[in-house]
Amino acid sequence: MDHPMCGSGARWCARADAIFDVPEMHVLDAEVDTQQRLVLTVESGQVEAGCPACGVMAIGHGRRVRTLHDAPCFGRVTLLRWLVRIWRCQEPACPTGTFSEAHDLAPPRTALTVRAVGWAADALSYDDTTVSALARHLGVDWHTCWDAIEVEAKARTSDPARLNGVNTLGVDEHIWRPSRIGVDRAVTIMVDLSRDQAGCLHARLLDAVVGRSGSVYKRWLRDQPDEFVDGVETAALDPFRGYANAIHDGLPDAVAVLDAFHVVRLGSQVVDEVRRRVQQDTLGRRGHKQDPLYKIRGLLRHGVEHLTDKQQAKIIACLDTGDPTEEVNLAWQCYQ
Repeated sequence: MDHPMCGSGARWCARADAIFDVPEMHVLDAEVDTQQRLVLTVESGQVEAGCPACGVMAIGHGRRVRTLHDAPCFGRVTLLRWLVRIWRCQEPACPTGTFSEAHDLAPPRTALTVRAVGWAADALSYDDTTVSALARHLGVDWHTCWDAIEVEAKARTSDPARLNGVNTLGVDEHIWRPSRIGVDRAVTIMVDLSRDQAGCLHARLLDAVVGRSGSVYKRWLRDQPDEFVDGVETAALDPFRGYANAIHDGLPDAVAVLDAFHVVRLGSQVVDEVRRRVQQDTLGRRGHKQDPLYKIRGLLRHGVEHLTDKQQAKIIACLDTGDPTEEVNLAWQCYQ
């Protein structure tokens, strides 16, 4: 690499600064270390500073290296070697003595940059990932990663603007601690199911509250701003009476609908129940491997648009043989 003062070196630095994209920060060097991590050496362009205690202009007192973990770049764990400028106050009576420069890149005594924390929080919000995977991509341990994400997550969830534009609200339960005994393992989750102007759905987790009951959901709705409640036009839920009652009380102007997953699941359950009942009525026993209705039990759960001609022909033949009253056929047609 040419000397930084040469023309090509200056152009390289300008390109690196553009890629790094942190205001008032300059890239001095870039390398890949023995652990295949991308290491960037950076410094700020600050040339003067006032003492935070007395306000007297300080003078330079050398630099120290501060290592930070940044958002992954080019598929590599990325480290920043920030050459932090040390300032010394010129006022003899000032108790400050020396102090370090500050920058929005990272708060004091943190291991992750602000950009890395934002990247991780975005990944948890919109991608199917875990804190362990994010920690691996950032090159830190789980606790370091989660401690930073937790602060950012609390700041985001306390921002009322995150509820703007929600016109379709979904609710469901989730078991988040399956191995724990004697504790409330279920949480009620609220999801934004609104579509954009192009009709595309970008599901977004809004909140998760410990407990699975209508009172939990009703209490959450009561705690939300009136603007949010008034803006919800459609409320999707699973077939749980508690959630339905909460919607009736907390979202009186919204239309309550079952979500598509549970509609399909209920339909497939009805088809299975009818098939088993007809088998008992016609054969006097449960279905066996070679029984017509038992052979198509899996195919009956598929959408007809996903069946091949051979599979559809098999269903028709088995229904003709094993469904004399056409009860299974009627249930299957309704399911479709």
